[in-house]
Parts: sequence; C-alpha cells; structure tokens
Amino acid sequence: MTVGLCVPREAEEQRDFVRRLDEAGLAGVALGDHPSLPPLSQQLLDEADLRGFPVLFTNEETPFAAIGRTVAAATASTQTLQVLKLSKLYQLSTYARADPKRLMDDLQALFRARLRVLDTQTGLTIIEGPLLATMSAKARERSYSLPGEAKVKLRITEFPGEEISSFLLIHVLQVIDVAVSQLLSSIRGRAERSAHTLEALLEGRIPDNLDAVLTPGAIAAGYQMVAIATDQGPKAARAVSIGGMPVLAGPGRNSFFLLMPEKIRKDVRQLLEGLGIRAAASSTHIDLRDAKFAAGEAHKVLSSGGANHQWLDFAGVPISLLTRSRKEASAIVQQVLGDLAAPDAKTSALRETLFAFLANDRRWNETATELGIHRQTLSYRLAKIKDITGRDTSSSADLSAFWLAYQAWASYSPTSD
Repeated sequence: MTVGLCVPREAEEQRDFVRRLDEAGLAGVALGDHPSLPPLSQQLLDEADLRGFPVLFTNEETPFAAIGRTVAAATASTQTLQVLKLSKLYQLSTYARADPKRLMDDLQALFRARLRVLDTQTGLTIIEGPLLATMSAKARERSYSLPGEAKVKLRITEFPGEEISSFLLIHVLQVIDVAVSQLLSSIRGRAERSAHTLEALLEGRIPDNLDAVLTPGAIAAGYQMVAIATDQGPKAARAVSIGGMPVLAGPGRNSFFLLMPEKIRKDVRQLLEGLGIRAAASSTHIDLRDAKFAAGEAHKVLSSGGANHQWLDFAGVPISLLTRSRKEASAIVQQVLGDLAAPDAKTSALRETLFAFLANDRRWNETATELGIHRQTLSYRLAKIKDITGRDTSSSADLSAFWLAYQAWASYSPTSD
C-alpha cells in the first residue's frame, strides 16, 4: 500500500514497476488517492492485466489501516495453512543435501507447482520435479534467482489462483538453494577434474585418475576429439558436466577440445547443436597417447570447414595431398564442395565459375571474359558459392580446399564413367 511516493512517473518505468512487484512475490498493490501519486499510465494497467496482478485505487476517506485489518481477517485461515506448509517444508529440508531429487518431488506435491532449477549459462535443467499431468495452458511461470547461486534460477509453474505466497517463497528458495549448492559443487568439481585430465593427455601424459573421470571402459570402442571455438569452451564444459557425460573438456593451444567416447558421439553432437555451438570431430582413435594428434585433426577440420556447417567430421581423406584414386577424389569433392557438386544446370554453372576463377588465379577480368559474363555477375556467383559451401575464396584455408577439389574434379570427374 502506498500513497504514490515510490511510483515512477514515466509510462515504461511504471510498467517495469508492476513487473518488479509481481516478480518479488507481492499479491497486489493499493494506491491511495494523494497528490504524490502520479497519473497511472495505460502501460501500467496493461502490464497488470497481463500478469493478473491487482492494482487497487483507494479514495482519501479509506485509511490503509482499515484495508490491512480487513485483509488480515479474511486471510486468517490462509495464514494458518501457510504456517502448516512452512512446518512441512522444513521437515522436508532435512534431506535437501542427501537427496535433492526427492526433495524436489516432495516440494511439488506440497505446493502443487512445477519446480525446475535452470542453469543460466547453458539453459539446461540442473534438477526438476516430475511433470504435472493436469497443468493447464493458463499456468503461470515465474523465475527467481537463488540466494547463493547467481548462475541458476528457480522456475515455478503454478495453477491459476494457487500461486506460492511471497511468505512461503522466501523459504522455498532457501531450502532449494541448500540442495542445489551440493549439486553445483559436484558439477564444478567434475569440470575441473576433466580439464586437468585433458591437459595431461594433450601433453602426452596418461594421468592416474583417468578411469575416475571417464568411467572404466568408456573409450574401449574408441574416442574422438571435438574442437570448438575457445570462447564457447566454458559453456560446453559446463553443459557436459551438468549432463554427467563421460567427456573430458578443456582448452588447447588453438581451440577448446572435448574428448568423447565414440559411442556417445550422437549425444554430444545433439548437445552442442542445441547450444548453438559449431564443432568439428576428429577421426576415431583407440590409443590415448594419440590425443594430441586427434586434437590437431579436429582443429584443422574446424578451421578449414565451411561456416554454414554446425557439425563437421574428419573425412579420413588427407586433403593436403593430390588424389590418387576416383574414390579419394570423390571424397574430397564431396567434403569441400558439398551441394556444389550437384549435376543440375544452375549448380554446374556456379561450379564452372569457381573452377575458371581458380584457373585464372582469381583474376576477375580474365575470368569474366572466359565465361562471357559481366564482373557483377561473377561477383554474384561467387557470393552464391559461398552461401552453398560455407567457404570463401578470400580465405586462404578455403581457397586451398577449393583448389584441391578443383584438381580432384579435373582428374576424376564424379560425373564421368
């Protein structure tokens, strides 16, 4: 209840004022008719309607004390119920650290609300209660930061009219914070051990605690090294640690690397693609003493691959050598040109343009004259080639790949018999 001293005057600030009150867990606001109350904007009212947040306007003759007594009398039974729920809440908190999953399940049953703890860096769920089958489409969602963990939020989905009160919410956040702190400590510890272990492997050392980090037999069927951009590394490392994956993650000299058992390749790829992280995988290796070599493979694939590809694989073809067989040539063409190797007329014209541009040492006038087209048309075609392949003729690495694909096509055309 306020006479308006805390209400901002600007319309957008008033909208934000309602949002902050609602997210703080207040049940509503009563505004007294007083000279200090600024005019209420339509934005404030729209935001209140959107959130189902009551905004009451009281006249000068109605004292706030009378409103308070009326509300207290009406909610006496509700307050008793809240005290009982609070007592039950702290009974459940006794095993917050020992069994966080059980705690989340029991809290959901107590409050009839869906509870999920989300990691803000990755968007992944750290822990959650079971789905509530009867939750309607009109359910309300709210998010709150935990008191001791800045990188995680508690998301609450509630039945309309059955929201957790601000009185209880404070205690719910405290109890869940205790439970999650233990989980996050394990996640951080797993990530640190993973980074130290991978660092040793990249230096050519086999650490003693390898099985404790990777789990025994994890790489019996082989492993692959995955390279990603260095600035995406912390996000990826936290994600695999949250997921409890038997993956080593840590920085290398030129890229950030993940050492993954080949058998969970699909899971790792799905995780990274979901996070929007571009990645490149090495070939499969058996001996961990080859980890540094595998990392080099992955880095080369990442740096030479087209930017349009979310996931790149080491094709097993030495792209630094001229081709020696039709099979090898076809593999290089497909790896470098991709859809640009298609036989249709439009694609063939683009491919012919690329090969002429390469044969003329990237000289624009000679290329345009040979093809009988204008320089502007040549520019358009090169842009289309970049769109299709994800490779740019102005990049040294991409230009090298294009040249080898051109040589492979000239020697063993995929369309010839």
